[in-house]
Amino acid sequence: MELREFLFKPLKDRSYSFAIRARENGILSGVARVKELAIDLGLEVISVAQEGSLLVPGTSVFVARGDAEMVTKAEETLMGAIGKPSGVATATVDIVKKASPVKVVCGAWKKISQATKGELRQAVITSGAGLRMSEQPFVYLDKNYIRMFGGVAAAVGQAKLFDPDRLIVAQLRGEGQGIVEEARSAVQAGAGILMVDTGILEDLKAVISTAIADGWRKSVQLAFAGGVSAEELADIVALGPDIIDVGRAILDAPLLDFSLDVEGEDR
Repeated sequence: MELREFLFKPLKDRSYSFAIRARENGILSGVARVKELAIDLGLEVISVAQEGSLLVPGTSVFVARGDAEMVTKAEETLMGAIGKPSGVATATVDIVKKASPVKVVCGAWKKISQATKGELRQAVITSGAGLRMSEQPFVYLDKNYIRMFGGVAAAVGQAKLFDPDRLIVAQLRGEGQGIVEEARSAVQAGAGILMVDTGILEDLKAVISTAIADGWRKSVQLAFAGGVSAEELADIVALGPDIIDVGRAILDAPLLDFSLDVEGEDR
């Protein structure tokens, strides 16, 4: 007989109601996964808060009942399903607010493990950030495409041959040529969004100044990326980009704290 089975033997015919409550301020995410896990555990679900709910300490996010073994398994699994996603959602809301009115996207969710990718992707969406540079179909030319083609102009030109009307997004690092000249080359070749992915504010400032001086600022969107932190958002926004791509500052957010407590016995 296993330890847990032995311990719960006297409680075999009893059931208990319990609640999961927030212990700090935040935004709830991971609700769909919690529902799936609760069904798998055989719990009788009484209530579940909505995805994206605003949380304060004591907010009930999940109430259910089950036998003693179900309750212990719930504590081991359910809070883990909402802790990290809710932490990510909370960080994202803060970043979106600080970056307003500039659009925030988080493309780095694609780099995380498959086990949590779906939940963290949803957390980003729940909190008002985007997952893509544009909602219209586009071709994304990252640094490796550009390196293999020997420059941004050749890479954009090849992408245009596939579909002349398709939006082209070019990731710029200023590797083969200076960042300003690379931006000019990308625009001349037909790119519609330039992502200055150096994390250096002076690079973004230089590209924006060039765009204004050359007369293509209104026709091309400018994005900025590269280890962007919440603390530097105000300085980035002041320069006037259209998009800010934030990765680690969102996905490395700490877990939001929840507690599970048995609140009654149902005989």
